[in-house]
Amino acid sequence: MNEKPKKLDFNRAQLRFVVTRFAAAISLWGRATGKSSIISWLILMIIKLMPRSKWIILGSTFQQLLTVTLPSTIGALARLGLYKDVHYFVGRRPPKTWKGIEPYEPPLKYDHCIYFWKEGVVFQLVSQDGGATSARGGNFDGIIADESLLINKDQYDREVFPTKRGNRRYFRKIPLHHGEFHFSSMPYDASHWLLKGGAYYLKDNYDFVSLQNELIELQLKFIDNKDHEFRSKLWIDINRISKELTFYAERKTDEKTGKPKPGLFYSEANAFENLKNLGIGYLEQQRESLTEYVFLTEVLNQRPGKVEAGFYPTLDLKRHAYNQYENDAYLEGLNYNFEKISSQDSRMDGDCVSTQPLRLGVDWGAKISSLTVAQHLDPEYRFLKGFYVKHPKLISDLADLFCDYYAYHLNKKVFFLPDKEHGDHRRADSKLSYNQQFMECLKKRGWTVVKVELGRMPRHQARYHLAHEMFSEKNPRLPKVRFNKVHCKDVLTALTMAPVKEGRDGQIAKDKSSEGRASTPAQEATHYTDTVDLHLVSIDKHVIRRGGNFSDLVIVSR
Repeated sequence: MNEKPKKLDFNRAQLRFVVTRFAAAISLWGRATGKSSIISWLILMIIKLMPRSKWIILGSTFQQLLTVTLPSTIGALARLGLYKDVHYFVGRRPPKTWKGIEPYEPPLKYDHCIYFWKEGVVFQLVSQDGGATSARGGNFDGIIADESLLINKDQYDREVFPTKRGNRRYFRKIPLHHGEFHFSSMPYDASHWLLKGGAYYLKDNYDFVSLQNELIELQLKFIDNKDHEFRSKLWIDINRISKELTFYAERKTDEKTGKPKPGLFYSEANAFENLKNLGIGYLEQQRESLTEYVFLTEVLNQRPGKVEAGFYPTLDLKRHAYNQYENDAYLEGLNYNFEKISSQDSRMDGDCVSTQPLRLGVDWGAKISSLTVAQHLDPEYRFLKGFYVKHPKLISDLADLFCDYYAYHLNKKVFFLPDKEHGDHRRADSKLSYNQQFMECLKKRGWTVVKVELGRMPRHQARYHLAHEMFSEKNPRLPKVRFNKVHCKDVLTALTMAPVKEGRDGQIAKDKSSEGRASTPAQEATHYTDTVDLHLVSIDKHVIRRGGNFSDLVIVSR
């Protein structure tokens, strides 16, 4: 390890975090803004200022911690000159001859810990799915949470928050002690608890949201227009608004002394803050490969909009979305081998039953083609994962994504729910329709494909009532529909953002106008919902129905 640590070169968002005095933080930063680097810097400060402390690193799932949080954090720590198996160990103690110092309250086992042995600081990996360790009953000096948008807040308040206790005699003068530090990309839900962290700005009559929206609008124009002169002029306005947009810690007063004390520091930032390191080519590539809505939300960090009248009003994310079940035995068997961990497939997914067939619903589009994967596991109909490809990629690319991810699935049988609207079309250079091409791709990869004949798809009003009935869970004959919160994040976003309108004939209709407007942030949002509709209709026709139909549950006007 002769490599010298690089000189710290913070971008503006990171620098704000470093110089601001606070007791807790919510950092909603878009993709590639530098969250991993600032988490590593925070870890560095903790081991310097709070030796022998014990912290939680929290994730929604153990898989998330292993595949996302740990690899990026280890890489960022190396840039700070802290190396795995030298300065710290993951999942084990150092050799006994190294005589490592322990925290004031050491863990019973180090299986799920990052252990800085010289300073005696432990960061215990905790996940809400139980795949790592539980925080219950422990005493911790603070919490670092990654991708907090996926955290179940009720579970967090019940199991994690109360563990911030003790050790005041050692660390009472250090503001970081008992701190909560949430790092996340922008939530897709406008009512998400993380967004409420910025409420103190409104009390101060500072409307940072309007400035942020204005800035993102200019940044999007900058990416989309590659004319050098246009970009040069626009950059002046981007810089001006960037300087006007500022974030600061909540102003609080100590009740005993009357003196100011550190409060919550809420901040938002996007990849433009890191443009020096990324280059404009990165943003152009992300713009090309991601859907409009995902790009605006996850890269440019645009706040989610609200859909007042949705097509799926009885969908409740607290009820219908679950934290990913992990295949703990498989993940533990990888033994923190990050080369193996980086190659993700369905063996990591404990919610997928490998001995049971899969059910696939597709939607073919000119701009984007979508696929949702589900299983009927009585009493649940479980949506496991969503896939999509953007033009010019199409059928074989989407099939390969599915086949690669489920290569180790034991039961190689799929029930295929075809796209009846566009799936029977074919390109001029092909004798096969889109649906037929997709089935052939799967067959070539060793899958047995059973095409489910759904007949003519019901009109939107019938689908609206069907979804209403399914998600309300008032009919005991129907399976409970559930979505993997992590692997179906885009699917859930599409469902919650799908608006409803009155059709020309006065019937309920799904508002799909966004699909034809390139300027609309959710331009591809409703495509995923059409694949979910296929699944719901198939539940009626092929899962619960044994003769009869759904006419007793839905009213179809003709």
